[in-house]
Amino acid sequence: MVPTSPEPTAADISAFDGPLPGTLREALQDEWARVLRPPFETPLTVAINAALMSSAWFFLPPKLVDDVFTLHGSVAFAFVLSSWMYSDVPATNVLAPDGLRVRAAIDQPSVLRRMLLAKSMVLWCFVAPICLVISFIMGAGQSDRITAVYSAVAIGVVPFGVLAVSAWLGILFPYHPVPIRYRWSNRRNWKPMLLRWSTLVLLPYAIVPGLTIAFLAPSLLIWGLTSASGLTAKLPDNDFGLGIALACAIAATAVLLGHRYALRLVHRRRDRLVAYLSDPTLG
Repeated sequence: MVPTSPEPTAADISAFDGPLPGTLREALQDEWARVLRPPFETPLTVAINAALMSSAWFFLPPKLVDDVFTLHGSVAFAFVLSSWMYSDVPATNVLAPDGLRVRAAIDQPSVLRRMLLAKSMVLWCFVAPICLVISFIMGAGQSDRITAVYSAVAIGVVPFGVLAVSAWLGILFPYHPVPIRYRWSNRRNWKPMLLRWSTLVLLPYAIVPGLTIAFLAPSLLIWGLTSASGLTAKLPDNDFGLGIALACAIAATAVLLGHRYALRLVHRRRDRLVAYLSDPTLG
């Protein structure tokens, strides 16, 4: 999605003078306040991705849809939609859009951990409820409604692990959300303004689905080896449920290890991050 933030000015480099969140609840309140003010980057991004994925679903050839979702029927659409809705900059560029608060918290790991978790939870709130409703609606018309329940569990749990790891990209390579017209006006400095930015805008569409597949890979392997029909036919409910439970366990582990490693990355890159976040004109 194209960011629509105002062009950076010297005033943007001022220090953060507000209170940092002392609890997760306060971190959530701060994050909700941030995402619900212009330019509304997170809700708009999620809405656009949902529209794109839904359009692609209805225009795909029926045979291709059947082949892709053999494992657990049409309720798979809700899970795939969920993964795609996360696949954009709110899932990866977690530091720069909130640069002032991040700089203030950069030497306070517990505060920064709350902020990162709050960002994941708020993004989850924009995506998961919609996809959960879709999963139950599509499952209600089928005889195997238990599959919809299993899919709902995956939709509710797996993304937290994905978001914990995808945040590493925004720590390693943050970028400021400035308008395209500003980037174009500074195109002579084309590497950070255009090449680096465009690469980081597109990477989430590969990283987020890739992480989702990675978390599901052990389940897919077990299904392929133990199910009577392998991966060529719809899975039995028990096999499907066990596979989802394994994916959720992997995601829960990723939440713990992902945030821990994210804080280590911030510590290692502290000086570079502070220098970059202090100057939004760097693009």
